[in-house]
This record gives sequence, C-alpha cells and structure tokens, in this order.
Amino acid sequence: MLEGFKEFMENELRLSENSINSYYSDVKLYEKYYKESYAEELKELVYADVKMYKQYLLNKSTSPKTINRKLTSLRTYNEFLIQEKIQTEMVIKDRDFIKIQKTKLNNNIISVQDVNKIKHYAAKDIKASKRDFCFISILCYGGLRASEITNIKIGDIRLNERELYIVGKGEKFRTVVINNIMYFAIKDYLEERQQINTKNPYLFISQKSINTKKPVNRNFCNRILNKYKDLCKLEELHPHLLRHFYGTNALHNAGYTIEQVASQMGHSNINTTKEYLDTKKEDMMALANKL
Repeated sequence: MLEGFKEFMENELRLSENSINSYYSDVKLYEKYYKESYAEELKELVYADVKMYKQYLLNKSTSPKTINRKLTSLRTYNEFLIQEKIQTEMVIKDRDFIKIQKTKLNNNIISVQDVNKIKHYAAKDIKASKRDFCFISILCYGGLRASEITNIKIGDIRLNERELYIVGKGEKFRTVVINNIMYFAIKDYLEERQQINTKNPYLFISQKSINTKKPVNRNFCNRILNKYKDLCKLEELHPHLLRHFYGTNALHNAGYTIEQVASQMGHSNINTTKEYLDTKKEDMMALANKL
C-alpha cells in the first residue's frame, strides 16, 4: 500500500523527493503506532484514531510544527486512500492542525559578510576550480531551491540574454535573471566544463554522474556546502539558507518589490514571500535601544 502511496505523490501530486520521503516516513511511523496500539494492520484512517495519535505526540512533547507536518502527511495519505476507493471522505480537517503564531524576529539569516567569505574560499579552491563558485553564486543570487539548481541543463542558460530557465515546484516554468556575479561565474565554469569529456546535459556534474545523463542529487549540494561551512566556521549552511539570503537581500537591500521576489523565487503565494520581510533580532535590538 505504501509503495502505491509513493507513486501517487510522485506522479499525481508531483511532490519533491524530500517531501515524498518525509510523508512516506511519517505514514510508516503512524502505521507502526497503529499496529502497536490496536494489534492490527492499518487499513484506513479513522478520525478518532488520528486524534488519539495527535494527543500521543503532544504527550511526548513533540513540537507543534512537527505534529502539523505529520498531520499533513496523513492528510495526503487520506487523499490517496480516497483515490484508491478505500475510504470515501477526508477525516483530517484544517481545524485539526495546531495554530502557531509566527515570530517576526528572524535569527536564521546568513550575513553578507559570511556569504562573501564562502565565495572567497570557493574562488581559491583549486581542486573544485570554477564549479563550486558557480554553484554558490547561483544559490545566493538566483534564489533557487536545491532541486532546481541540480536540474539546470546547459540548454536552460541564456547568457547573452542574462536569463536562466527554471522548472520549479509543480512543473511551473519561470525565468530567473542572471546578475553580474552569476554571469561571470557561469561563463567561467562553462569554459572549464567544455574541457571535460562528458555527454551529460546538466550544468553540474560529479564523478558519479559524469558518464551518465542524470543530474546530481541533493547529496552533491550537501557535500559542497558542508565543506564551506567547516572552512568558514559556520553553524549551518544549506541550500534553503542561501535561498533565504537571496529573498531577504533582494527585499531589504536591492529594492525589489514583493511581487518581483515572488516571481524570481517561484512563490505561488505572496504570503510566502512576505516571510522574507521578517526583521533580524539584531536590527530590532538596535531600534529598541533608541527608545
């Protein structure tokens, strides 16, 4: 049943690989909980059972954010069961989710100085050559998701027009503007890449993918960023942090409108983009001290 659920998420919902793995894992854990609690296999979702599971998670001091994610996973599984005609109605409703008040103080923002330090180390890394600098530049100044940057094909790049064609979530197409830093980083890397004997159509290649026509995976992203996280002595460094840097930098420093940032980042809901207007705690402290 769960394998069918995986196919449903991949083919019908077109979810990302991370979402598919996360939802699959959540439903599998619920399946285990159900079997241990009721001594029988899970066949369909029952509201009372899900409600008791939610209370079970609360009793274990599971964070509200994690509980909501697990409920989202089960609701997606609920959709699958309805499609398979195993049950007829949705048992998990919006009211079942825990309401979380969003904080407006954002401490999880990487600074311009840290980004410059990362670029500095990437530029002087002889082994990685031009590839790492290009990869980091696109993440910082293109605002791409990990799944988007790994799937860039050479044919998606229009250097002369300063445009990058991206297929984002839900197979939605958008055009990302290539700024000067990205332009020279991509140009230099493409010149170097031409010396590599490969027929792989994707921009970024690794030792494993060089003789294939497949894109690199998320582990490729993590390996690169973990290297510079250690070199720069940062607490964390991942694709979404650099995507967040782009959104915040575009709104606070570059003068982009919310609509322009939403378009560049591939947000279908403008409220998602508004999160990048959150103020850093340090800025709020500086303002508070002026009172």
